[in-house]
Amino acid sequence: MLATRHEVTIGAPNRDPRPSSQVQVRCYTDGALDQLLREHDITIASGYLLHQNPMIRKRARYLVMDVYGPFLLENLHLFGDASITDRMALHQRGVEVVLEQLEAADFLLCASERQRDYWLGALSMANRINPYTFAADSSLRSLIDVVPFGLPTEPPKPSALAIKGVVPGIDRGDVVMLWTGGIWDWFDPLTAIEAVAKIKDEVPTLKLYFMGGRHPDPAIPPMIMARRAEELAKDRGLLNSRVFFNDRWVPYTERVNYLCDADVAISFHHEHLETRFSFRTRFLDCLWTGLPILATAGDVLSDTAAAEGAGLTVADGDVDAVAEAMRALATDPDRRESMRKRSLALAQRYRWTTVAQPLLAYCGQPRQAADAGQPDLLLPRLPAPSVSSLVLAAYRRDGVAGLMRRAATRLKRWRVQARLARH
Repeated sequence: MLATRHEVTIGAPNRDPRPSSQVQVRCYTDGALDQLLREHDITIASGYLLHQNPMIRKRARYLVMDVYGPFLLENLHLFGDASITDRMALHQRGVEVVLEQLEAADFLLCASERQRDYWLGALSMANRINPYTFAADSSLRSLIDVVPFGLPTEPPKPSALAIKGVVPGIDRGDVVMLWTGGIWDWFDPLTAIEAVAKIKDEVPTLKLYFMGGRHPDPAIPPMIMARRAEELAKDRGLLNSRVFFNDRWVPYTERVNYLCDADVAISFHHEHLETRFSFRTRFLDCLWTGLPILATAGDVLSDTAAAEGAGLTVADGDVDAVAEAMRALATDPDRRESMRKRSLALAQRYRWTTVAQPLLAYCGQPRQAADAGQPDLLLPRLPAPSVSSLVLAAYRRDGVAGLMRRAATRLKRWRVQARLARH
């Protein structure tokens, strides 16, 4: 959407980024980031990028921070098997990163009104909600607004079958329930597998397919839950007969082939903070392709789908309720068709042409935050965790090889930043 009104460049960390016909795509390593920042009026950043590249804060004329994913909550699960000492070091580094984002941003983007409430609380404690920003806009929409991920206006166009008649053990006439993304530690695939075991004799055509293999980012540690899910399927005698795991990460351009070759999308999770403030982008693809959604209640999109008749929600860990919902959907094609139509209708709300409007408005009239540069503004920060504690945590998590990779990347980044600082 931005490219229809503005010149847009995507900065990519890899040396040979995939080209695009709509926008420029340029590698920003080896000092190129400084030139990119100088050439552009507005910079949009997310995650740890600002922390890793302090020059963004120095060079960006107008800085938009995308806080779509509250990774502090994800990290509580991601590092849950580490010692409490390591977890605290990694957590406090994350808090430091988030405070940097909130402190530096002229404008922030989040994924839902529920998320916005979370970030308004964080902004208040970061002292970004203050007399300057409140006087400029008492709604604070000029400081933080909702811009979730969106959907194209074009309908999906699969190029091939991906599951039925392709995966050994899944026939063309089977009813496929698709776990549409990765099996992260904060999800609950075990309830889905137990539910399949419960009704396997009643609904022999029901097949459960996990689409996401290992995370494509090698820096992300293997997920304990993925291993537990496969072990459970094997223990229940379901592996590769009723429950199937894709052993690779599906490229983005191929995902439509899997979604259009399934009958129901499923996703289960436990009740916790990450769920409440999450925005499961994977559900948008399900709406786009007209898949009914069966999910645990509690996150924004699954609750919305259920309210609109495009999905069903169940309580956390309720195997009987999941089994009953699976049975009902697998044996009632008319019901699935009704939910499919409601899913497609709900997708219209999340088209890029609709959801991108606050960002388009900002880019049309960019502005620095009302409190930028005010000398009497005090911004609280935590003391940074010690380097030694972070190194030890990384060593225990990734081993010597992982630690060396991280050290080499950081050393290269420091050299580039030192060279640029002299100019």
